[in-house]
Amino acid sequence: MMATVMKARRALILYASMTKNTEKVAGWFQETLDQYGWDTFSVRMAANTDWAALQDKLYFDDYDLICLGSPIVGGSPLQPVIKALSFGGGGALEKSVQDNLDANKQDAAAPAAKPGGAMWRRTHSPSPGMPNHSGPRPYGIVFSTYGGGFYGPDEATATLETLKQYLKLNNVDVIGRFSCAGKETGPAGYPVGVKPKANFVPGKRNDGPDADVCDAVMYRMADGSLRPGSYFFHYDCHSRPGPREEAKARAFMSDVIEDYFMTYDGVPNPPLSEILSLS
Repeated sequence: MMATVMKARRALILYASMTKNTEKVAGWFQETLDQYGWDTFSVRMAANTDWAALQDKLYFDDYDLICLGSPIVGGSPLQPVIKALSFGGGGALEKSVQDNLDANKQDAAAPAAKPGGAMWRRTHSPSPGMPNHSGPRPYGIVFSTYGGGFYGPDEATATLETLKQYLKLNNVDVIGRFSCAGKETGPAGYPVGVKPKANFVPGKRNDGPDADVCDAVMYRMADGSLRPGSYFFHYDCHSRPGPREEAKARAFMSDVIEDYFMTYDGVPNPPLSEILSLS
């Protein structure tokens, strides 16, 4: 008996990025998906994104996996993500969606245009902002990068939950959450062994007049070298995301693919649990 070869599944990666930390994670996810033979489309969300030109490639219904990511500013996702995904968020996407709806409402045979409230689906709920429990239900993962200078992984909790709700309200079953520390432009961006002065000026990260060299305790590293302790929560935030975060991101996406989609009969496992990588 000849074995059946599964056709390529499809993934959509939507992300925002300020300092390329989140962009790195999105890239590692895409490379891993590509290695497993997935058909992947990636969009960086920005204030000037031409949503009208992209809209036919953004229907969640057309994908098996939606990946939504953002860095964290003030405890929240970036504004382009909020405007594009939150109901009533406004912005260019909502206008293009409404224009699309207006252009098609005269043609009953045309595919359902993205309605103003549920702009990412071909099938939509009767009331904007209300989840729709009919039609295709792709799976989703959410991801973020955070500074890690204050209290570590919990810095990402609120943003990950917000991103999760954005997907849930668009008929997406979230099966994973990923976060990792990333170099920031604030105090936590200093190298180990350095702490900011009280008169720290945001955006000026160096070892000169805006920083003091700590009289730090020295620690032996895994390679036998000695390095100073960190003034901030995550050790050496200055160099993240690096090889360690890359390995975690690739392993996380591999788990999502293998555990949920590589099943005996080709039917994805039910979304009964979330795969987590939160540091």
